[in-house]
Amino acid sequence: MRTVGGALVLVVLLGAALRAEDAPPTAILHVPRVSGRVRINAETAHKTVWDADTGVTQNFKDGAGRGMVPFTEAKARWGDGVLYLLLYAGDLDLEGHERKRDGVVERDDAFHLEFGRGDEVRVVSVSVLGTVADALCTTSGGKRTCDASWEAGARVAVDRDGSLNKVGDNDEEWVIEMSIPLSRLGLKRAGPGTRIPFSIHRCEIGHDGPHACGGWGDATPGALVLDP
Repeated sequence: MRTVGGALVLVVLLGAALRAEDAPPTAILHVPRVSGRVRINAETAHKTVWDADTGVTQNFKDGAGRGMVPFTEAKARWGDGVLYLLLYAGDLDLEGHERKRDGVVERDDAFHLEFGRGDEVRVVSVSVLGTVADALCTTSGGKRTCDASWEAGARVAVDRDGSLNKVGDNDEEWVIEMSIPLSRLGLKRAGPGTRIPFSIHRCEIGHDGPHACGGWGDATPGALVLDP
């Protein structure tokens, strides 16, 4: 009996170890908590809320796992039921045309964010013009359907250092500051320790199409964890 029991225990432990080994690794971004509301105006020079080195993706990684060129990163903060994001994009050629909400921003310089994983994902794209395209995407039978009537309730401000849609000059960078109510992400009871599956991606767009691309939380599944 002891031999059989021991064998069963060994099988169970071995199975658990295999499951743990097979589970994909997760990139974790710990999100600092801030007190008071953050004013969304993309004027970050004197905002200490963005100074801490925590809650920062560092430079996005390209498809080969190298740092993206030009440099691109995202910072996250949270407080009072709101998720705050600061998205920085180094850029050689600022391109933006779509001004209609929920328009096609993929042809413009834009960030693409996804919250959730599996059967229900909330997608928010925001461009160099501050144009927002958001949708609630569900998957059934292997088919993904996105409902553009869903709104993230995002507030967005943009700061650009360069000229839009002008070939031949040297542009430098653009910054998005934004806020999203956590309740709009299906997290009405979000608090310290809440874990939010998350990924973010960006392609640097030139006048002749996409150039460098990179992201965080896509090659290795990512998650935001709200700190106390």
